[in-house]
Amino acid sequence: MTIQKIYSQKAVSVTYAGSHIKECLDNGTTALLNNNKVTGYIVNAETFESMMNILDDITSIKKQLSPDLESKIIRAQKTLNGIQRKSASDYEKYKHMSDDELFE
Repeated sequence: MTIQKIYSQKAVSVTYAGSHIKECLDNGTTALLNNNKVTGYIVNAETFESMMNILDDITSIKKQLSPDLESKIIRAQKTLNGIQRKSASDYEKYKHMSDDELFE
């Protein structure tokens, strides 16, 4: 038997939701069950708008971080390629450097 996580405080059958839609919307988020399996969710406007705002914030943060993160990855790759060409004694020097020193 598979256990399914339900992301709401309330779960109702699809049949029940069809005849009690206002009650489901008043709850904020209601899981819809069909044959005791989650088949969907009913989400009221306030909850949906909050979810969209959070997604917008995450997308905005990701856009802000991406160029910086990409440049750090490129610098790290160049540094690691350089370290591979060094001798064992050079490795000891690199081993104790901070990230900032390594990727300058």
